Amino acid sequence: MEPVHYSVLYREILSFFQEVFSKDQELLFLDGTAGEGGHSLHLLEQFPNSKVVLLDRDLVMLNRAMTRLNSFRDRIIPIEANFSEVGPEFLTKHGVTNRPDGIVLDLGISTFHLLHAGRGFSFRENEPLDMRLSREGGISAEDVVNTYPDRALSKIFYEYGEERWTKKIVEAILEKRRHGRISYTGDLAQLVSRVIPRKFWPPGRHPATRVFQALRIEVNQELIHLEVGLDHLMELLAVGGRLQVISFHSLEDRIVKNKFRDYAKEHQAKVVTKKPILPSEEEMKENQASRSAKLRVLGKPTLSDNDKEEESEEEF
Repeated sequence: MEPVHYSVLYREILSFFQEVFSKDQELLFLDGTAGEGGHSLHLLEQFPNSKVVLLDRDLVMLNRAMTRLNSFRDRIIPIEANFSEVGPEFLTKHGVTNRPDGIVLDLGISTFHLLHAGRGFSFRENEPLDMRLSREGGISAEDVVNTYPDRALSKIFYEYGEERWTKKIVEAILEKRRHGRISYTGDLAQLVSRVIPRKFWPPGRHPATRVFQALRIEVNQELIHLEVGLDHLMELLAVGGRLQVISFHSLEDRIVKNKFRDYAKEHQAKVVTKKPILPSEEEMKENQASRSAKLRVLGKPTLSDNDKEEESEEEF
């Protein structure tokens, strides 16, 4: 039996769109990380005359989302792609001529990937160390663990995983590699568990969580895609539209925060959320996976809005 899927911060996302759009408008939304299709489902229900461009770099997830959204099929444009690839020309090739009025990115890993994908995202089952969100080409987590030099591994675990036991973990990996490849999640998880003293294990989490998170980020180049993708999506967003991003990692949130700040300084956009929106106590009780989520929202003002801002600045 598969777990219930929760759409993180969906109430807040709908609210930020409903502030600027009416229910009956004919809008175009772009869900850049389709996942299980949860956020798109709420958008399609709340804006019944609107359409959604549904993106995911993983065809398995895109198909799962389409199955869930089957009753809205005539209002969905599914595209297998990473959101960092998207631009006006890209959408035109897929028959989309309008710019999206609303864009949503949920940067979290899906429960399906963790529990059922069989690609080594989790240590709950002893699976091959893969971790690729897209199965075509690219390095796997096994490649990283078994071929990267010690400095590269240290950089990944310390910067992407913020793992304080990085030095000891890397030493243990190098020693293990001398005797054979580390090919399965169970092997790596046990190695990390032995290195970190039990009294320093994080409460309620497996001690290898940070290492697995860091490997996933490296394998899928998630931070690079986020940097590039935000620029593309900001350019693509229609005037008067909103871009909403949910992050789960401090490095992701820092990139989003800094990008939004830069766009605002350049008068391309206005930051709607001065501080990130966090899940409510109620949501965190319903879905523990939401506890580290942060939502930031950006608006692309009309010319008249920009004029008003300039006038208010001159008054000071």
